[in-house]
Formats: sequence, structure tokens, C-alpha cells
Amino acid sequence: MKRYIILSMILLCSLTSVWAQSKKQDNMGKPHGETDFVINWKQYYTYNEWVKIMFDLQKKYPSLCTVESIGKSRMGRDQYVMTITAKNTGKDTDKPGVWVDGAIHGNEVNGITCSLYLAWYLLTRYDYDPRVFESLNRSTVYILPGFNVDGNESYVSFPNTENNPREPFRPVDDDNDGLYDEDLTEDVDGDGELSVMYAEDAGGDYRLSKDKLRFVRITEGDWWEGTRFRRIGNEGYDNDGDGSLAEDDLGGIDPNRNFPWDFTKRDGKTYPLSEPETRNVFTFQASKKNILVAFNYHNVGRLIMYAMPPESKRPAPQRRPQTVAGAVKDKYAFADPRRVDAEYQHDADVINKTVSSGLYILKTYEPEIGNEYGEHLYSSYYLLGAYSYLIELWGSPTPFADTNGDGNISDEEFKKWAELDLGGNVWVVPHKVKHPQLGEIWIGGTPKKHIGRTPPGRYIEQEADKQAMYVMYCIEQLPKVNFGNYDVKKIADNLYEVEVEVINDRVYPTASDRSVLLKRYTPDKIKASISSGSIVNPLKQETASDAPVNALYRSQYKKEATAAGEDVEFRIKGNSTQVFRYTVLTTNTNAVLDLSLNSANGGKDTIRIKLSDKL
Repeated sequence: MKRYIILSMILLCSLTSVWAQSKKQDNMGKPHGETDFVINWKQYYTYNEWVKIMFDLQKKYPSLCTVESIGKSRMGRDQYVMTITAKNTGKDTDKPGVWVDGAIHGNEVNGITCSLYLAWYLLTRYDYDPRVFESLNRSTVYILPGFNVDGNESYVSFPNTENNPREPFRPVDDDNDGLYDEDLTEDVDGDGELSVMYAEDAGGDYRLSKDKLRFVRITEGDWWEGTRFRRIGNEGYDNDGDGSLAEDDLGGIDPNRNFPWDFTKRDGKTYPLSEPETRNVFTFQASKKNILVAFNYHNVGRLIMYAMPPESKRPAPQRRPQTVAGAVKDKYAFADPRRVDAEYQHDADVINKTVSSGLYILKTYEPEIGNEYGEHLYSSYYLLGAYSYLIELWGSPTPFADTNGDGNISDEEFKKWAELDLGGNVWVVPHKVKHPQLGEIWIGGTPKKHIGRTPPGRYIEQEADKQAMYVMYCIEQLPKVNFGNYDVKKIADNLYEVEVEVINDRVYPTASDRSVLLKRYTPDKIKASISSGSIVNPLKQETASDAPVNALYRSQYKKEATAAGEDVEFRIKGNSTQVFRYTVLTTNTNAVLDLSLNSANGGKDTIRIKLSDKL
């Protein structure tokens, strides 16, 4: 026994050394915090399971993570949001923020996985990855893994088709018989999947496929002497005795048509934010003016959809035609073709840049302009000023099945993918069942639930990791503002001109064009003071009495510089440098100009300039 104990201890020590992780890991072949909190990313979790993961992460990383309920669903489940930032570097609201949510539609649960994976990625890598370390020190990420918590729970925990349940559980009379949700899709055969029912019928339009995995329509001229089948409908019972099956299922209003911007009763049914789930989310987002970027995870189709500024209604400027020889189309240099007005041009540039980078990161995704009609995407941009992206995950044609690269999946390609990649475990195999109302029927012939709209387990982590890389890129591109070079000139006796650069080398500005138009932003500010003498007011404040002084630096407007006084407010764009010019009146050549920069979304910086430095 003693020998076995010693051997066990040796084995444990050896495993510990294998799993040991170095802080600020720079070896691409070593772990970067993953083994500090191990999660199986090859499965879907129930509501209770993924909520437990959220709170376990908070317990493990209390200095980085807070979990709070932003309200309850119609059925009483909490919608939990994770606030992730380095708490020792400031409050969450004092840093630029990114919002991420998943699964606004109940059946789109891979959005939960992608959102939760991002939280895990950021928290586990903070001590090991310099990129994550810097990002969480200067920014905040708000993550709502599951949006439609009631629909999400039903989809994961109970038999369902790949398309249902989609909406939150608001009682609706779908068949107009005065009853609500009384005739549901139900698992007649108890196999954990919902499929389609068929009956043997000599005049039926269907037969079994050669591999006996599907029901296929008998085409005109198809000679067939085998068993024919008639399609009955979705699996279920006639609970209300009206002769129809599963026609009044659970569900209500599409939550992604329930937001205020461009709301219509045709799509949203009742009124904006009528559902507690959408109301909780919009209220929370509106309370966080620091949210500059928003991501919504949906499926299906592998698209980066985005909110674009409105197309210009003004006449296009006349330009001299140009010929570009040898132009090469580059998917990763995407540019939306719509023309926008000048006040929205920077927003359009930012969207084009970030979508291009996203296409490069995700590789198999395509860009697409988003729809409006009460969508979350457009309310985040047009009402809250956040750059907004809707990611359509997974879906056919997948890069795994499309072997010839034509963008489509033939039956043969799908069959080969199902057999070789998934071991054939794809179909609800057609089988006979005794139905209490219909007698002997057949059920099956459809793909299982986690095939079409949500990926099988083996693909979940691949998708989530790619999405984390895209969000990580956008986090890194949040504004970072600092002073750059400066120059001092003596322009007259006791009169000095100081020019100072303010630089934002990241893609995102400190506030979107839309935020500026909404007046929903805090201007960037510079405060200036001089140790001896005075700072002359900028030209816009000139009066007749000080005209002789102003006359000496009127020429400043020939250059791209902003005349500044003791206080200046502005908004700096992405990937830009802005120059501020200070005119100082002093008799002391050793006077010092102190500048203090405070940007709500871009950070803080200071600089001390001695007037004699560059004379």
C-alpha cells in the first residue's frame, strides 16, 4: 500500500509539472490559463449548468468578474450579465465597453456557448496573455450568455426541432380557436428528438431513400413498386380535437422584432419592449453610456451583419471618372457600397474596417447589411450610438461538407460528411410507432436537432474560439488616446505658440458619429495651465480690445490645428491625430505648460512642456 501511495504521489507531481503554466506566457505551444478553469466546450449546457459556470468563474476570478441579474424572464428565470474588467484599474463605467449577448432566439443556443466561451477566454488568460491583460485593464466587457432564457432552456433540455422554440414563452393563440398553446409538438416515440410523421399509403407521394434514412418525394415518371408514404406532419398529438396536429405550439413574439428602432406591429405584434427579456436588456444597455461596441450572436448562415448609417439622400458629388488598371477584389478589404452623409462618414469607415478584419479572422463568413424592423442591432446603433454587429453562426453550406467549394452542399456531399465526419449519427432513422390517435405510423427521416442550426458537439469549440478572436480584435481597437509630439515657436516678444498632438491609433473613435448626433457622449477634454504668464483665449473668443495680440497668430488657421485655451472639448476619431495650438503670453522663457487629457472612452494622459525646450 505504501508503495502505491508513493507511486501515486510521483504521478501527481509529474502531471502538475506538465500542466504548470507560466505567467505572461509567450510560448504558443504552452497553455495560457486554460487549465486553471477547465470546461468541456464540446456540449450544450442547460440553464442551471451555464449559470453555475458563470458564478464559478466569478468565484475563481473575483478581481475581474461580477455577475448580476438584470431582470427576470416571463417564466421567472434571471437574465445574468457578467461584467468583466480589471477592477483595480477603475470602475467598469469609466472604461470603454463592449456588449455581447447570445441566443435572443430560443433555438440558437450556440450563441450561449460563444458568449460564455469569450468570458472564459478573457478570465483564464488575463494573467498569461499580454493582449488580454492590457485589454481588461483599460476596457470592460458585458456578457449576457443567454438572452431568451426560457426558450434556450426548453431547446437544450427537451425534445425539439432545430427551429423551435424560437420566441419567449408568451401565450399566443396561433390557430385562432380561443385557446392558447394547447396543441404542442410532442415526442410521440420518446427518442428525445422531434421529427416528422408519415403513414403508409398506396397513393402517397413519398418513399424511403435507398439508404433508408430519409423520406424522399417520388418524382414524376419515377417507377416505384415499393411502399409509399403520405406525410402527416410534425410529430405530436391532436390535443384540442380539431383534426390538426401541433398547430398551437409554445412561443410568442419574436424578441428580435421587439426593440424600439423602426418598430412595426406587423413584425413586433404588440408594442416596443413589450417582452420583459428585451426590456431588461435595453434598459441595462441604455444605463451604460460607455458601451461603444455591441455583438449579438444568432444563427444560421455564417454572416457578419452590421448596422450601417443611413444612405445619403443628397445628390452624389460629380467626380471625374477614373480608370483603375489591374484592380483585384479582396474579400478582406470589404467596403459597403452605400454612400452616407458627411456627418456619418467616420462611422461608415469604422464599420468597413472592422468588418474587413472580421472576415479575415472568421475566413468562411460573408458580410451583409442588417435589417431594421425592431431589431436589437439597429436599436443599439441608432438609439444608443454603439457600433453593432449581428453574427449569424454555423449553418449550411458548411466549410466541412462543401468539398468542391461551390458554396452549396449536394446530397452526396452531405451524406459523405455525415458518414465520415460524424460517424453517420445524423438522422432520426425512420421507424414504426403506434400512435394512440393515428394507429401505426412512421416517424423520422429528418436530421437530428444539433446538425443544421446548431453545430454538433465536435465543432462547438472551433466556432467559439474564432468568434472570441473577432471580439478580442474589436476590444483591442477601442480608443486609446494619448499626447504625441509637440513643438514650441516664439512668434513675438513674450508670445509663444505651442502645438501638441493628440493621437488615437485604434480603429474606434472615442464616440461614434451617431452618439455625437444623439448628444449621448462625454466630450474628450484637455485642461491647460501655465506656470508663469497666461494662455491667450482662442481666436473664436477674440474681442476688439485684444485684436493686436490675435493678429499675431491669425495665420494658424492656414494649418490643420485647433486653437485651444485653458479648456477645450472635442471628439477624436479612430486612427487619427489631432493637433491643438496654444498661444502663451509670458516673460519667463522657462515657463512650463501643463496639459491634462481626460477621455471617458480613450483614457487619460498628461504632458509637461517647457517653453525653452524646442526654441
